[in-house]
Amino acid sequence: MAKKKKRRKSAGPPPAARQAQERAEEREKQKVRTAHPRVPSFRGVLIRAVLVAVLFYPYLLFIAKESTQTSAVISGIAFLAMIPLGMLLDRWRYRIQMRRFRRDHPGSE
Repeated sequence: MAKKKKRRKSAGPPPAARQAQERAEEREKQKVRTAHPRVPSFRGVLIRAVLVAVLFYPYLLFIAKESTQTSAVISGIAFLAMIPLGMLLDRWRYRIQMRRFRRDHPGSE
């Protein structure tokens, strides 16, 4: 005896064409309303650098089996290295996002 096919619980008629069109229009409005890219800030870079150092310290201490002093020194170096690197990456990201924003939103500035 052949197995009977199970019906999906969410099976039903497809959405009406008008509803699909309204959703598509709503998505277009969402694209138009997108805000300007966020300007890179030193505070954001500093927070990320602290986060990297705080996460790197226990890794060095427990997984890499380094001493407490060595882990602290390496985490401090990572913190200091992440500040200029973070600013560089943030500025790069901002330039790319602004280029895309200007391309997608001509005359919005």
